[in-house]
Amino acid sequence: MEIQFEPRVEKAIKSIEERTNLPRWQVILGLEGNKDFRKKIPSHILKESIREVEKDHREPIELIMLKARFGQAGSIASLTQQVHHRHPTLLEKLGDATVKPLTGLPIAVGVLWGMFNLFIMVAGFITDRVMVPFFEGPYDGFIRSVLEPVFPTGFMHDMLLGATGTGYLESFGVLTTGVFVPIGIVLPAVLVFYIILTLLEDLGYLPRLAVLVDTVFHRMGLHGYSIVPVILGFGCNIPGVMATRAFSTHKQRFMMLTMLGVSIPCMAQTAVILNIVGPFGLGWVALIYFILMSIFIGIGVLLNKLMRGEAPEIAIEIPPYRMPRLSNLLMKTRLRTGQFLLEAIPWVFVGIIIVNVLYALGITELMSRVSSPLLGWWLGLPEEAIYPLIIGFLRKDVATGLLAPLRDANVMNIYQIVTTVTILVIYFPCAATFMVFLKELGIRDTLKSTTIMLIFAFGVGGLLHFLFSFFA
Repeated sequence: MEIQFEPRVEKAIKSIEERTNLPRWQVILGLEGNKDFRKKIPSHILKESIREVEKDHREPIELIMLKARFGQAGSIASLTQQVHHRHPTLLEKLGDATVKPLTGLPIAVGVLWGMFNLFIMVAGFITDRVMVPFFEGPYDGFIRSVLEPVFPTGFMHDMLLGATGTGYLESFGVLTTGVFVPIGIVLPAVLVFYIILTLLEDLGYLPRLAVLVDTVFHRMGLHGYSIVPVILGFGCNIPGVMATRAFSTHKQRFMMLTMLGVSIPCMAQTAVILNIVGPFGLGWVALIYFILMSIFIGIGVLLNKLMRGEAPEIAIEIPPYRMPRLSNLLMKTRLRTGQFLLEAIPWVFVGIIIVNVLYALGITELMSRVSSPLLGWWLGLPEEAIYPLIIGFLRKDVATGLLAPLRDANVMNIYQIVTTVTILVIYFPCAATFMVFLKELGIRDTLKSTTIMLIFAFGVGGLLHFLFSFFA
C-alpha cells in the first residue's frame, strides 16, 4: 500500500525523484531522516525541494513526514478495528489499585503483615506440633540407644549429643542441636516462606511492589526492582546476593550486597529470633526489625552520597494478575528449599564442632577474658555472649539459638538479648554468604563491605546498650 502525502509534500518528493532518479521509497526515507538515504540526495536539490514545504508548515521536513505517517496509520486503524466499551474486571481493578500510592501502600502493608502472620502460624505449628515431639521422642531415643553405649561420657559424647540434661536447642551437640536447628526450626520456616514468595511471584504482585518502592530506592541510588533481592534475602541471603547480578553497575551491586549483609536476616535466623525473643512479646521482635530497616535505609542513603551515583531509569513491566500454577509452585519451592539444605546443614555441623573444640581447649574462656572490656563496658553483655558471637561468623541462626540457654538461666535479660541479636544480624554474613561475597565483589570490596558491617554492628550495639541502660 502506497502512502499518499499532502500535495506540497508530494510535489517535493516528485521533484527529488526527477532530479536524482532515486526511487520513491528512498526519497521518502531520506526526507524522514534516514542518514543513508539522505546522503544520496544532493544538498542543494534537497534544500530547493523542501524550502516551500517547511516555510508553509514552519516545521522541519522530518516532523512533517512523521505526522503524515501517523495520520495515515490512524486512518488505517480506524478502518480495520472497532472499539467497544468494556468494564474492567475485578483483577484489573485490583491491579490498578496495587500500583497507586494511595491504595497500593496500604495493600502492601496488608500483604506483608498477612505473610508474617501466616508464616508464624504455619511454621510455628509445624515446629511445635510435629518437629519437637519427633526430635524429643523417637529420634532422641534412637540416637541415644546407638551412641551412649559407645560414648557414655566425655568429649565425643558432648560433641555428638551435647551436655547431659539439656534440651535440643541448648545441648549444642552435632546430632542434637546440629540437626534440630536446621531441620526442626529453620526448615519449616524456610519452606513456608518460599511457598508464600512463589505465590506472590507467580501471581504478579512483586513487580507492583517494585513500582511502589521505586521512589524510596531512588533516594539510595537504586531502582524499584531492588526489592527483589531484599525479599529473596529474607529467605536466604545467597539468592538475594545472586539476584544483584541483574544490576547495571558495580556500585549498585556493592551497595545492595552491603545492605543485605548488614540488615536483612535470612529466614533461618528469623525463625530462631522468633523462638528466642518471641516469648518476651512480638513487640520486641518488631523493635529489632524496625532497627534493621532503619539501618538499611540509612546505609543506603549514606553509601549513595559517598559513592555519588544516580539510579538509572528502568521501565518496570507490570504483567496482568494470573493464577499460579501448582507445578511451578512445587518446582520453585523444592529447588529453593533444597539449596538451603545443601548450604546450611554442613555449616551448622562445622560451627558446632569448632565451638566444642574451642571450649575443650579453653580457647573460648581466653577469648571471653580478652574481649570482656568490649562485651561488658561497651555492649553491656556477659562473658558468655562470646559463644554466639564466635559462631556468628559461621551460622547466624545457630549463634542466635545459643542465646536460649543464657536466657533460660537468667544470664542475659531481654535488653541484652535484643542487643546481641541485633549485632548478630548486622556484623558479618554467614560463612556461605561470605564466600559468595568474595566471588561477586572480589577481596578488596568484600573487605570494605565487612568493615562497614563491623563498624555499624558494634556502633549500634553500643548505642542500644546506652539507651537500654535507662530502663534496665
